[in-house]
Amino acid sequence: MYANKKGLKYLHGVEIYLTHSLENKVRDNYHTILIAKNKEGIKELNLLVDLSTREDHMYYKPRISFDEFFNISDNIIKISACLASPLSKYPSSEQADRDVYEKLLKSYDYYEIQPHVKSLEQIQYNKMLYEASKRYGIPLIAGTDTHSINQYKAECRSILQKAKHIEFSNEDEFDLTYKSYDELVEMFRQQGSLPMEVVLEAIENTNRMADSVTDYELDIDFKYPILYENEEEVFIERIYKMYQDKLDKGIIKPNPKYEENIQEELRVFKKIGMVGFMLFMSELVCWCWDNGIPIGFCRGSVGGSTIAYLTDIIDVDPVVWDTVFSRFANEDRKEIGDIDLDIAPSQRHLVYEHIIEKFGIDKTAYILAIGTISDKGTIDEIGRALNIPLDEVKEIKELYSLYTDTIEDCKNKIHVFEEKGLEEGSVYKECKDKLQKNEKLLDDLKNVKYKELFYYFDGLVGTAISQSMHPAGIIVSPVTLPDNYGTFWSKDGKR
Repeated sequence: MYANKKGLKYLHGVEIYLTHSLENKVRDNYHTILIAKNKEGIKELNLLVDLSTREDHMYYKPRISFDEFFNISDNIIKISACLASPLSKYPSSEQADRDVYEKLLKSYDYYEIQPHVKSLEQIQYNKMLYEASKRYGIPLIAGTDTHSINQYKAECRSILQKAKHIEFSNEDEFDLTYKSYDELVEMFRQQGSLPMEVVLEAIENTNRMADSVTDYELDIDFKYPILYENEEEVFIERIYKMYQDKLDKGIIKPNPKYEENIQEELRVFKKIGMVGFMLFMSELVCWCWDNGIPIGFCRGSVGGSTIAYLTDIIDVDPVVWDTVFSRFANEDRKEIGDIDLDIAPSQRHLVYEHIIEKFGIDKTAYILAIGTISDKGTIDEIGRALNIPLDEVKEIKELYSLYTDTIEDCKNKIHVFEEKGLEEGSVYKECKDKLQKNEKLLDDLKNVKYKELFYYFDGLVGTAISQSMHPAGIIVSPVTLPDNYGTFWSKDGKR
């Protein structure tokens, strides 16, 4: 939605891996581009990615089979991709192979030519695709094979690959930086594989392909799991039953404040759609206690909710402690319900399994965590790539931390002094001097002593380098997740 506002065309797509057979574990893993043409295509594509990551499909990479590829509907645009495409790599010596290859040729919506100037293989492949295009009436498409936005980012990428011991053969044959229209045309001209009128038509086909994709709006409404058709009725009954139970057992004393709070909180919960969420949290916490799983007594603003206390979500009584409900929920600020629970790490899996069993595998999922490189981690990675001794890298990190921490501390103190109008004092001047000294030391470290290392620093810090499962959360949804939002399976079989 943001891209569309900025005049960019969002394409929901993936470069997916294909394999001839899932039964025989062969590391063929051919590349193919799939782009959703409409909302139905988005759901279908999401399901394909989920399927590709299942244990029976994974082999080094997530994959789908040729047969699954052939069954993809017209709601998805199929593009032949780069030199790793099955149209480039699939063997065609046997008659059976030739039949499969012919079927692959006919299954694509576009054949993709690429502009790599130095690659003889690419030149031959482009010519082959041109002949196939004429034979089958399938249009050519052309874009840049972009792995980096510019040359500097490409250098940073190479350094990170070196640090991670990742190597690709013939890497020097390919310029994988983003190209403007004119640069792309010039690369094809230098390559000389096809007539320029054919190339220009192929480039224009990228726009035609994009124009064929339907714009759509994301559904960004809050979505709570649905427990019952008559949730409000069940919830009210639960509140008063548990309220009476606490009175009968002498846990609380009669007080009109409880009834007042119940009515006010119910009004707010109904208005902002939180009834089902509160009911879910109450049932979950009670299930935990019933099954020998202790829960922390309270965390955060939910401590202001009398209903949360009466229904055993928390064990802090707002009537006794005079806590504030509006910090947790109020009718003027519609936010997703937020209640954190403290559960021992050794028992969390029991809670997750209960939730998945209750709501179903397609309406629950674990949460993806993306790992990025920190400042110190970036220095480590670059140092490893440049073969800088470990002791020296350690010293660089210590100096970098010392200077940056001191600079940050001085800036904070200076800001406080200036807010209070205390610029004339000696402590203020000492802070200014210390700031300038450490800024000079940091500049000397980055631009003189270790200029080569810090040349790559800004291009790599904060880069996403890993994915894992969030250790303390799970999604529960009223709509299916694999198709509507997209999911994948981890190595230990968790979605």
